[in-house]
Amino acid sequence: MQSNEHNPIAVRISKIAKLWTNARKNKPKARLFQLVCYQEDFILVNGFIQIEASEHGKSPDSFLLFSIDFENENQYIYDFTNEWITSFDRDLQSYPHWNWIEFEELKKEFYTISHKNSNELKDFFIRLLVSFKKFESKKENLIIISLVPKKVSNYENYHLFIKQLLSPILKDYGILLIDFKGKEKHTKLVDNLDTLAVTIDVPDQNMASSYKELATQGNPNDPQVKFRKYLFEIGESASKNDKEQVHYWGKQMLTLTQSTGDPSFWASAHLIYAGFLFQFKDDAKTLRLLDKGILIAEANYQKKPELAGTLIQLYSYKASYYSMTGKKEEAIQNFIKQAQIAENVEMIEQMILANIYALLLIKNDSNHLYQKIIKNSFEKGYHLSDELLKVINFAFITEKYLYINSTNITTSEKHQIEERMQSIYGKEWREYAKKISSSTQPVYENT
Repeated sequence: MQSNEHNPIAVRISKIAKLWTNARKNKPKARLFQLVCYQEDFILVNGFIQIEASEHGKSPDSFLLFSIDFENENQYIYDFTNEWITSFDRDLQSYPHWNWIEFEELKKEFYTISHKNSNELKDFFIRLLVSFKKFESKKENLIIISLVPKKVSNYENYHLFIKQLLSPILKDYGILLIDFKGKEKHTKLVDNLDTLAVTIDVPDQNMASSYKELATQGNPNDPQVKFRKYLFEIGESASKNDKEQVHYWGKQMLTLTQSTGDPSFWASAHLIYAGFLFQFKDDAKTLRLLDKGILIAEANYQKKPELAGTLIQLYSYKASYYSMTGKKEEAIQNFIKQAQIAENVEMIEQMILANIYALLLIKNDSNHLYQKIIKNSFEKGYHLSDELLKVINFAFITEKYLYINSTNITTSEKHQIEERMQSIYGKEWREYAKKISSSTQPVYENT
């Protein structure tokens, strides 16, 4: 096994850890941390946070990571609190010895609060944080809440929320925000907070070089090592928009993987090669690669179960390709085929995700195929765990199922289903379902 001191990714993450340690030492009063990096280096910053949030973390501070979009303050506090409670509930399954005494009581109370009651939500959230710090029972450290939203509707309101949040929890908590160089969003907030804030500047980590180091390590004659090298080269060619070189390295991948006699390896190469061609929308070879990959995988996946995942992805890419090129019916049929394969190998969560994409393209809930997909998805998916249902956005399926089958479901059954949805998504679960249907899009839909 490779030592971390020779792993280029681990070495770079350790450099970020040292920057963090220095910032904490030099500005001990700081509670807002603006970490500024190049966009290409975000994977390292994320890796640093993930490691520090695990048992392998070296900092005395405790890190938590949240990726929650900010639309408005009420929505954010509600989603933030819901995610905190849901995550801890999930972790309890792995760590049943954890004893957060007030957790169950807080969880019950939260589900009685309307997400429209701003003051009640704020008060509850602060009490949750104070209680969590008591549970952690560490002294002389901070709990660092790392906020990485994919979307912020209004940065002025977002920063106001952060300032208001920091005030009552300054003793025990810090907030970590990520900015990309040249696209900084949080500098004004940092300046405004003065000694309570610090900027951590991450120099260019030359990620391209680190990937190349990883790709070329090992026996150069080993097919896996060669494949990693080709993968790096095709990625670099794609980043330069060099279509000719993408084809060159893609063909190298196909020849290499076919020579191994491993259908899983060969089918995966078709998937990867096709994936890199998606940025060249008019390339006719994309569809041929996906079809060849499907042919290889379908002939072998029942004997080699590991091929099922590749086959599902191949159909997903094919459906997305048709969607991207405006061929809606073909896209729908391939998402449905993806769902059928997933159902055959009992990957129900993958089946439901594929069905959701098909439904979003069909749109018409009075359509017979639409209703058939909803019914099958609900009946297959309802037995999954609450944790999985939240990940696959089952609220959308359930909301449509109750509407379509309103005359065939007893009041008792409906009440039972709605209670479960509330326990997973909160009281406003129907609003959650509508948000999903308006925001979810198939892979590459807008590429």
